[in-house]
Amino acid sequence: MGGTVPLGYEAQDRKLVVNEAEAATVRTIFHEFLRAGSVHRLQDWLRENNIRSRRSHHFFRGPLYTILRNPHYLGRIKHKKDSYPGEHPAIIGHETWDKVQSLLDGNIQGKHRKVRATKESLFTGILFDTAGTRYTPTHANKNGRRYRYYTSRAVIKKNEKSNAPARISAHDLEKAVIDRMLNWLQSPAEVLAALRDETVATPPEGFFARIIEQAATTTQSWCERIAEDRTQFLKNVIERVMIRSDYVDIRLRVPALVNEILGCGSPSLGLPKTASLECPFRHVRQGRAVRLVVGDTSLTTDASRKAILKAIARARRWYEQITTGQASSIEHLAGMHGVSPRFIHMLMKLVPLSPRSVESFLTNPELMPISLDDLLTAVPINWREQTFGRFAKSA
Repeated sequence: MGGTVPLGYEAQDRKLVVNEAEAATVRTIFHEFLRAGSVHRLQDWLRENNIRSRRSHHFFRGPLYTILRNPHYLGRIKHKKDSYPGEHPAIIGHETWDKVQSLLDGNIQGKHRKVRATKESLFTGILFDTAGTRYTPTHANKNGRRYRYYTSRAVIKKNEKSNAPARISAHDLEKAVIDRMLNWLQSPAEVLAALRDETVATPPEGFFARIIEQAATTTQSWCERIAEDRTQFLKNVIERVMIRSDYVDIRLRVPALVNEILGCGSPSLGLPKTASLECPFRHVRQGRAVRLVVGDTSLTTDASRKAILKAIARARRWYEQITTGQASSIEHLAGMHGVSPRFIHMLMKLVPLSPRSVESFLTNPELMPISLDDLLTAVPINWREQTFGRFAKSA
């Protein structure tokens, strides 16, 4: 049985059966949500009453949204956007389920209406250009509509020396940053590359596996969360956003990110204080404004190059430890380095890279793939077949 077994169930003979102790927690979550009226108040109540998850952690809002929307508790199986009758017993009745879904939908719609009228600029005080000049939220009204922008203080102060974009659409920038963060949270390779720091102590066993699992859960429940929760998550996690020539540099607070994903009090041992994400884009001039067009895969950034080179070095070191007998198995190797066997299997795909391909990464960064995930999709064993599209001439 693949995937994580939902809270309230356990796997027996490849089937889901009810775990009565956990099922009681699930029923409490559903019934208390109806009484409290919001996930925020539900979370506070669960903490006050010391009701915890399967791993004895406090519940955080992302996982709570996932539980409240999970049709497993009706005895159904979810596939993509639909659900189908399952072979496992239900924990929640239809009447309770329908009331909870109606309340969740009403909360989302109500908050959306409220936020549209008083929309604040998400990056106030944390958006800069490469010279350290801050961008200030501004807006313009046209034909009855309000358009939000971030305008450089250099322009406001009439400083003509700045080469940074004078004005950027707030909607474009905020959407680009949020989409990049959500995509990053769904990429185990990128998350581990950004969060692992081998110069400091190793976190407890299974720590990174929990981060990867709950990061995916956070992404899946993102649209279910009310706007207030999403905004608070972003403000807690994002330390600074910087506009560069061909990408947006997003600086994250790692301890805050871990707390948002795993819950307050989660250990940050072995993690850096900050992590950087890069969101490629190209400029499209619209008068004095600059529209951000995201996803131009012809762009390569320093962060992706560093991640790729680091992954290649680790893969070759791990391969040497296996072949020389320093590690007796992939599982042994995973234990030595505090990572999952799955992560090692994934990076081992880089071992067949030819010396010439690796040299091309070092000497011609413009020929490098846009991300580590792009490179991991297919690495032919035969060196002559290692064309990889964009760096074909160097392989």
